[in-house]
Amino acid sequence: MENIGVRSHILLNEQFDNWQSEIEGRWSYRQLYNDERWRKGWISFDAITWSAEEGALYCGLNAMDGDLLYRFHPREDRFESLGARQWTDKFDSKVHRCLLRNPDDGCFYFGTSLLHDIDQQHEAPGGKLMRYDPKSGEYTQLAIPFPSLYIQSIAADFKRGKIYCFTYPAEFVVCYDMESGTCRNLAYITNATSLVQPHNGVVDAEGYLWGTCAETRAFDEVAGQTPVRLFRYHPDTDHFDWFEFGLSRRDDKPQQVPDPVQEREITFHRDQTRHKEDLGFCDAMVYDGERYIYAGTTAGTLCRIDTREPGVEKIAHVMAAGRLPALTLDRHGVLYGGGGIKGDTQLFRWRPGEDEIVLLERIEDERGNRPARIHDIAIGEDGILFLAENDNHKRSSYLWTINGF
Repeated sequence: MENIGVRSHILLNEQFDNWQSEIEGRWSYRQLYNDERWRKGWISFDAITWSAEEGALYCGLNAMDGDLLYRFHPREDRFESLGARQWTDKFDSKVHRCLLRNPDDGCFYFGTSLLHDIDQQHEAPGGKLMRYDPKSGEYTQLAIPFPSLYIQSIAADFKRGKIYCFTYPAEFVVCYDMESGTCRNLAYITNATSLVQPHNGVVDAEGYLWGTCAETRAFDEVAGQTPVRLFRYHPDTDHFDWFEFGLSRRDDKPQQVPDPVQEREITFHRDQTRHKEDLGFCDAMVYDGERYIYAGTTAGTLCRIDTREPGVEKIAHVMAAGRLPALTLDRHGVLYGGGGIKGDTQLFRWRPGEDEIVLLERIEDERGNRPARIHDIAIGEDGILFLAENDNHKRSSYLWTINGF
């Protein structure tokens, strides 16, 4: 892998040195927001989508100052703000997942999520479902799907005119109907103790929305054997299938390829408590357009969902440090994924059906920088891979490119 090129592209480069010593576990969001350096300089790349028509990458940011949408021109190595401050308010803090392009109208659809705490819920209007037209540069606010709650991710069925919003911090699935412009709450998907929604849901070719939900077990004091489970929903029948199974666990036996990290010691950072017990939390989904949904878990496991004969099989445990939030497929059906935490971040490549997963174990630029976390991935011209970095508490997060992998 000597010919692999790794570059970081810097929108902002603010440096921070007081996260662990002063902020972590101590400051409120109001304090963080009122600190000018953090408010203006602490950004993350949370969602990225390639536009082949423009030869540009659209970037949804975590940015407390409301400057949430950018366009990156790789040939010029240039970022362009798309003026989101004209419609954001102080509670619109990020475009989390996803930033989706509608092939029918060429517009981008996304929702806004939050960073503020519970004490500001009555001031905050709720997450905005937005449309951006790259030809005119115009934004349209489509809806606030659930007042006071924000939009952690969306999944779209543009063919049927449906956009599904997963709300946060209370977890509901809301359907926005593009024809009528109305929203309908479909279901709650969580219990009182877990954050269980998928990092991003997907819609398959038959029109089913796929996601994850939690068992309730209000009669018991301990979790069951499958506390996080899969569901699917179809708008034609207005029916949910609530499955008894969930995504694969780290220790499940792989059914397809040798586990590339099975011989490595698996350790978890002290503050990663949600991953110490692997419950199959969904960190990413990507659909192959035909039969399978590939899914990554917060424990770093890659598995796949069979949409025709519903079930899940483990492929491999690919991220030793945990987290697998970035998955994409190229036009040849090759699967790429990125994950890891605290700078222990990796990238993998796998062609479904083959018995080898190729792992790029160290992502580092020429200055010795490494992404703290990888949150999203996209493929551009000539197979260039874009990686979105988020949650770096020592500096502003960067956009990364990988060539030759």
